Amino acid sequence: MITMCCKTYPPSCLIGSGCLLFIFLIIAGCAANNTGLKGSPDSLRTACWQFYQDLDRIVFAHDAEDTGEMRVSGFPYLRSNRFWASFDGPSLSEAAYAQWLEQLRHTDAQARILEFANLPAGEAAKIKSRLPAHTAFQQRLQACGRVLIESMLSNKLQDKAELSAAAAVPDDYQTWKRIAGAYPLLRFAADIGIDDLHRELNKPFQLPIEQIPVAGRLIRYQPNHLTMLVKQEISEMLEAAYQNPLHIPLLKSEQLERLFGHFAPVWEIDTRNPTDLIGAVTFDTDGQPMIDTGKPTVYVKQAYTRFHDENLLQLIYQIWLPAREKTGLFDLYGGELDSVIWRVTLNRQGLPIAYDSIHACGCYYLLFPAKGYRALSGAEDAEPVLAPKQITLDPYQERLLLRLAARTHYLQQISELTASTKTTPYRLRAYDHLRKLEFADGQRRSLFGAEGIIEASQRNERFLLWPFGVASPGAMRQWGGHAIAFVGRRHFDDPDLLEKLIVPLNYKTQ
Repeated sequence: MITMCCKTYPPSCLIGSGCLLFIFLIIAGCAANNTGLKGSPDSLRTACWQFYQDLDRIVFAHDAEDTGEMRVSGFPYLRSNRFWASFDGPSLSEAAYAQWLEQLRHTDAQARILEFANLPAGEAAKIKSRLPAHTAFQQRLQACGRVLIESMLSNKLQDKAELSAAAAVPDDYQTWKRIAGAYPLLRFAADIGIDDLHRELNKPFQLPIEQIPVAGRLIRYQPNHLTMLVKQEISEMLEAAYQNPLHIPLLKSEQLERLFGHFAPVWEIDTRNPTDLIGAVTFDTDGQPMIDTGKPTVYVKQAYTRFHDENLLQLIYQIWLPAREKTGLFDLYGGELDSVIWRVTLNRQGLPIAYDSIHACGCYYLLFPAKGYRALSGAEDAEPVLAPKQITLDPYQERLLLRLAARTHYLQQISELTASTKTTPYRLRAYDHLRKLEFADGQRRSLFGAEGIIEASQRNERFLLWPFGVASPGAMRQWGGHAIAFVGRRHFDDPDLLEKLIVPLNYKTQ
């Protein structure tokens, strides 16, 4: 039974099952099974530590590092993000702390699998040749990570506070730029520009969707399968997924696929030319990113947030377009590639508490409280948040339609899905495909550079807006690096973002 528990279920399933309370007691035995890891605990730890050191050396030498999550300094088998960093290690129960460590390990393992896929074929072959016979790379990776975690859990002197501090993720603002660029003075000028932008973004939301001016022709993209789930089914699915020490909704991959399909929006885009078409991300013959508009694709990933002491599931949908077309030589905001992100945050019962959106540069943040919630004005010392409307549609009766403008791809309106004579189907694809795209002769690399930014998408606005401390303003960037305010500090993946921006309708503020 122990062997079956270790070999049959992925880490997320283990955590959600009855295996959790004893998995770490027998983890070394499971790890050694069919992985070539044999010997004393000390020799196992030494071998595994060397395995990680060798991996890092090769990955760094070939610029294959994935920066979507932060490496935890001093713990090469752990990676963190803002959500995992928000847990206070010392205050967790023994079981919750073990699960938290496993999530950090799992996050690292997923990133290392992608990095391994992006190595030159010869280097990947060298790594495989050093593994024990009949041992796959992923087997060795999982086993070594768990051996080192078991060592941490058995070490009663392990400083949990030290690890929590090491797992903290710094913000994405470069303070030296704010100092050099006289940010304290420029922020007042920025307030005026932000107010003007918000008026522009808000204007179409005040019109019925049929009255919004159209510059080209409307192309409507809908998911391949329009099957809707029953509310009770999702509620029961989520309730079971929360049964773990950290009380996080840990779902199986097939369950996530069904949720992504259920909440997938229909995108309706005002289309003037090919730069307004959505597609699949790939590389051209010169190794430059391009959008294959013949394959309409929406990339999806899950995330978590915290809202009033509950950990909630977030479903993220991202589209890519060939460019934001320039209006002329002095257009600061146009350039190659454009992307829009739509996010749905669900409570434990499977009902949305909010929807929000950005472009992949971190720009144009929009917030839409769901039924039963309202937006707050935000902190006085931070950039105001635009919340154009509340979305009251029942997600178990209606699918949302998102209208996007031509050229700028600004989100213009959200409404219920209406009948249409012609639609273009799109496929849902995992976001992680962007982190290991094929570019030549079967070789792979991430769409995102070493700093998590797509260099080909850089905008001229970076020469104007650098004093606000955001790296390369306007450029498309990887998940986890979206600073979404020029005034103050705010990130799209801040675990307390929504808690600061929305409240239940009956909530009384001070």
